[in-house]
Amino acid sequence: MSAWRKAGLTYNAYLSIAAKTVRSALKPEAQTAAVLSRDRVDSKYTRFEKGEPQGDPKPLTN
Repeated sequence: MSAWRKAGLTYNAYLSIAAKTVRSALKPEAQTAAVLSRDRVDSKYTRFEKGEPQGDPKPLTN
């Protein structure tokens, strides 16, 4: 069994943690804003009732 599976992580969560670790280990000159912002995700949702959208997509917030 994989170590990430034993730790109770999904494969996507494991990859996300690994990618953040690699980005944080980069030399300071390689840590550009573009590289450090790659883990940001923009998601939106739309509410549906009876198969019809009830408005425009709204961004998800934490």
